[in-house]
Amino acid sequence: MQPLVSEFLDSLKSKKYASNSIQSHRLDLRKFLQWLEIDEEDSDSHKLLVKIRKLSLVDLETYLALLRESYKPRTLARHISSLKLFLDHLELSGLIKTSPAHQLRFPEVLPDAPEILSPEEVIALLEAPSLTHYLGLRDRAMLELLYSSGLKVNELLGLDVEDLYLDLDFLKVRSKRERMVPMTSTAVEVMRNYLEQARESRLLHPADSCLFPSRNGTRMSRVGFWAMIKKQARRAGITSRINPRILRHSFAVHLLQNGIDLSDIRDLFGYVSLDATLQYAHVNRPDYFAVYHELHPRGKKHTSAE
Repeated sequence: MQPLVSEFLDSLKSKKYASNSIQSHRLDLRKFLQWLEIDEEDSDSHKLLVKIRKLSLVDLETYLALLRESYKPRTLARHISSLKLFLDHLELSGLIKTSPAHQLRFPEVLPDAPEILSPEEVIALLEAPSLTHYLGLRDRAMLELLYSSGLKVNELLGLDVEDLYLDLDFLKVRSKRERMVPMTSTAVEVMRNYLEQARESRLLHPADSCLFPSRNGTRMSRVGFWAMIKKQARRAGITSRINPRILRHSFAVHLLQNGIDLSDIRDLFGYVSLDATLQYAHVNRPDYFAVYHELHPRGKKHTSAE
């Protein structure tokens, strides 16, 4: 790989960018190198820098005009983001004087309405795993946690036992923006059952802190999780399209339909980091977690009323 691109991607890793995001930026920059007539495996960084230093805003707009012939606005916006990040990296490293991408404008991208499951479909999915077997207890705990707290798959799979604060109905998410996320009382109960009855006996290494081991006793993979959620969707009789992102969208929409604010969804998703840690949560936003349990379909108010 071209050394400058490799160094840039390494910088994204150090900033805890998701692996899928890093891969997308790599492919976008491959397209950019092709346009510059630079081979991706060319190790001559000087040759690439000479070409980049000659680029103007007009040159980049010409390149984007070519992309516009093949790509939709959303994909074009991602290419612009990749260019800006890469050229900003070169500028901050002192390799170029000024990034020619500073004045590039993103195309207008109209958001698509998210695919969601109905509350009835979600309940069917959550209750599909059999609780008579380790895998069923684990799958139920994973699904409850995913819907309870609106986690991404990589956040869910990266959880360790130490990230749980079950006595306080909290969960620590270690991602690009570390945050504290509330859990529903249902999720806490299901998680306690899983921890007491299933997890430790399935670990390949007893000292391993991973929360959700796979069949082989090591941390579960994304592929394994995708296979699991599709299996449980079939058991639940769900015929519509299903994936972890749809469950995450369902989490947000169901809360919004019950009256929660968008700013609260933003905080739950970690788009803006929480200013306070666990011990300061009640100071940062006194009603935040009370509102969460009031409005989440499986929160304390709803489960106590059943």
